[in-house]
Amino acid sequence: MVIAIKKCQQGVHLHITKTSISFAGIIQSKIVTTVLGLVAEIERDFISLRTKEALPKRKSEGMKLGRPVGGAKNLKLDKHADKIDGYLVKGINKVAIAKLLDVSPNTLYEWLKVRRPGSTAAP
Repeated sequence: MVIAIKKCQQGVHLHITKTSISFAGIIQSKIVTTVLGLVAEIERDFISLRTKEALPKRKSEGMKLGRPVGGAKNLKLDKHADKIDGYLVKGINKVAIAKLLDVSPNTLYEWLKVRRPGSTAAP
């Protein structure tokens, strides 16, 4: 789909070349825009209705709903565990370690809290 947008004094004109639709401020484009918006709203309502109908059914079948209990099995920094341990042994502070690994300090602190509970103190 090719979309062309032109700025002009009246505002912005949108042209969709594949379907030959032009939203140029004329009454036809306003009608098309309104109809497309209505279709999108109806589809959103149908999705919501299907979801609300499916949840009690799944719950009655014994399926657990929502996010699984417990933490992630694999964390982003697990592959760097040896490096992190080496840096900690050398006495490098945690902010510097985070920079070396190109992650935020909070990511490193959370990883340490889960994987290395003895070294969770922030600098």
